[in-house]
Amino acid sequence: MDAKTLKEEARRAGAELVGIAPAYRWEKWPGTANPRNIQPLCQSVIVLGRSIVRGALRGVEEGTNFGSTYHEYGKSWNERTFLIRTIHQVAHAIEAAGAEAVPLLGGGAGMDTKALAREAGLGSVGKGGFFLTREFGHRQRFGLILTDLVLEGDAPADVDFCDGCDACLKACPLSAMAHSDGGLFSLNTQICGVCQNGKFDGDALSYERLDRIAAACGRACMVALEDRIDNKFHETFRKRSIWTRDLNGRVALHPLATKGGK
Repeated sequence: MDAKTLKEEARRAGAELVGIAPAYRWEKWPGTANPRNIQPLCQSVIVLGRSIVRGALRGVEEGTNFGSTYHEYGKSWNERTFLIRTIHQVAHAIEAAGAEAVPLLGGGAGMDTKALAREAGLGSVGKGGFFLTREFGHRQRFGLILTDLVLEGDAPADVDFCDGCDACLKACPLSAMAHSDGGLFSLNTQICGVCQNGKFDGDALSYERLDRIAAACGRACMVALEDRIDNKFHETFRKRSIWTRDLNGRVALHPLATKGGK
C-alpha cells in the first residue's frame, strides 16, 4: 500500500483530513512523544481528521443547549463514535495489505497529536493554542495510526491565520489568556478550567483535554476565520449579542458591532 492508496482508503472511511508524518521528522523526539515508544518499528504516522459541523456550536453560541449539540456531535460522539470508526477501518485496510497498524485516539497515549498533525502537513498551531487547518480552521478532531509502512510524507504547511489577530484573546471574559514572548498566547489553565463559556473537559484519550473549541475564545476564532477557510457558508455564524459568564457565573450581553464598528 502506497500513500495515494492509503489516502483514498481513508477518504472512503470518512476522513476529511489525512496526512502522513514520516519517521525522519519525529524519530528523535524524546520519551512518550516518540511514536516508536509504542510501535518500535514505526515508519509513518498517519493523522486522520473529521470536521466538527458548524451547527454543533450553535447551541453554545445561543446559550440554549450545551449537551446534545457540541458536547455530543462536536466532541464525544465525533471522537468516540464517528472518528474512531474511521481510524479502525483504515487500520484494518493497512493490516489487510500485510503491514501493522496501531490505532490511537487523539489523546495519543502521551504523544503530541497536534505536533504530529503539523509534521503531517495538515496545518499549524495558532496563537490561541488551536490547531488550524485551511479547510476548517479549528473545527476538527484528529486521531492517529502508527504503521511500519514506509509512506511518502506530506510537506508541512504553515497555516498562518493569526498574523495581526487577537480575537481569541479579546473574547476571553476571564482574562485567562495573555500575550507572551513565544509567539503563542499564554493560557492560565487553572482559570480556564472553571470557564462556563462553552469550555468542556476531556480525558486522557481526548484530542482536547481542555476543550475550548466551543468556548468564547474558540467561537471568536471561528468568526474571525470564516471568510478565510475553505469551508464557507451562505450566512455568517454570529447573529445576536454575545453572552459571557464571569468567574461567579454572572451573565453579561455584549451587542454586536454594527457596520462601521459603532
